[in-house]
Amino acid sequence: MYQLFCILIALPLFASPTLGNSETWLAPPGRGQLEQDPTLIPKGKGLLFVPTMTGSLNEPSFLILQGGKPIREASPGTGVLLSPGYYEVLIGSGTDVQMTSRTVPIHEDMTTLVKPFWSGLVVNVIDEQRSTINESYELYWEDQQENYGIGFGVEEERGEAVKTWLLPPGVYSVVPVGQNISTTRKFSVRLEPGELVQRNLVVDTDNNDTFVGFYPPSPQGVLGQKIGSNWKTSLQLSGSTRLSTSQNATGEDRSVLALTTQVLGRSVYSTDRHFFNMGLTFEEEFTREVGDAAIDEFEVRATYIYRLSKWLGPYLRGVFNTRLFATKARFNPPRPLLIHWADGRRTRSDVEEFTLSSAFSPLDMRQGIGINSQVARSFPFTLDMRVGFGARQKYFAGAFDLNSTRTVARELSDEITTGLEALLILKLRPAQSLILDSEFDVIIPGRATADWEFNWENRLRLALSRLVNMDLVFDLRRERATRRLQSRQQVLVRFVYWL
Repeated sequence: MYQLFCILIALPLFASPTLGNSETWLAPPGRGQLEQDPTLIPKGKGLLFVPTMTGSLNEPSFLILQGGKPIREASPGTGVLLSPGYYEVLIGSGTDVQMTSRTVPIHEDMTTLVKPFWSGLVVNVIDEQRSTINESYELYWEDQQENYGIGFGVEEERGEAVKTWLLPPGVYSVVPVGQNISTTRKFSVRLEPGELVQRNLVVDTDNNDTFVGFYPPSPQGVLGQKIGSNWKTSLQLSGSTRLSTSQNATGEDRSVLALTTQVLGRSVYSTDRHFFNMGLTFEEEFTREVGDAAIDEFEVRATYIYRLSKWLGPYLRGVFNTRLFATKARFNPPRPLLIHWADGRRTRSDVEEFTLSSAFSPLDMRQGIGINSQVARSFPFTLDMRVGFGARQKYFAGAFDLNSTRTVARELSDEITTGLEALLILKLRPAQSLILDSEFDVIIPGRATADWEFNWENRLRLALSRLVNMDLVFDLRRERATRRLQSRQQVLVRFVYWL
């Protein structure tokens, strides 16, 4: 009789037909999740089930306490076996003090399905081209004037998952890192019990990471997927034209017409254990002045990661990259050109045009297998690392390398490289106005450092004022085909005026 009384009292709190506003969830309703849980209840035990709104990979673990002492930690969406009794369930993001709690009864041979008394918030950080970016923000609870910490955007190609905030119901504000809750540069949202709210946070990366938009995603969600589906697909088509006219020193009029088209496609499959990402990039720019493609890229990338945990898992990746059109060098005035063919040298005089590479050349393919990990993740310092075995093939089909003085063209030979590969991605933010992004990608075929190939990209961004910021770019690259160190440096100063 006493057990029946307890069940009747607990039923309105922990079980209902809807179990919260589950139609807003990305995961199936709570009862559907429970039906898929394989846990069998042994004699003398009961089952506690806390549903997930988006997936256990995205949400923080919850704590189970008895007598004020923690006894278990588990992920939402996973059943927990407990002895009969009363337990405190502590759920939420932030510190232990900021988490919400309920006391739940566990009965022998029975399941306690907890009705969500918390809310969910997903913030997907994107740029103005709708690409996910690894920028940060701070989250405040307006009702209590509390800071719940820093949230991050993700790099989907590395298998990162968008974080789901589990929060007490109320009004929350997203603000730039370093700003307080009184700032006017913020976006707010109201969360109801049992509801999942999704928002796209748009960041202008060219203007000191200014927030420029905060809006609900399409009905498919911020992950571009239907409710209950592990797939998401996106396709972006864009094009532009540019017409400019000028007068050179001889008084001859010159006009340049540039046509640019870009296709970006992505398909992602993501579960708690499996992640697969395939991306397509196709970008072309044609100018009337040179008569061929100034920008010419066709690339397909695919990555698979098996998640052993949120931070670690083996990966398998492949890249296919080429140019669709021939590349030509033009000489004005015509000049002699020394050509190093594979079978000897020869000189051509009065060269006006020389084909450096034909269509679909070079053909660049890369493969890798190894371990993907998030080494560190905090506001001032994040470090991701990928280490494994890699292979690269580069086929040139009669392509040439032109030296810096444009007097010698050397025919390039096909290259096949295998060895250890490593990828390090660093984001350092020592101050609010200073950000360093660094990415180092290397393949090591042997002990001879002359055969190592690497690409090191660095960008230091300094906000001089609200209206002025400066970017320092320093890139280093070395490929076995050209056998020389190539570098690129840029200093970019941007002025912004708000009307």
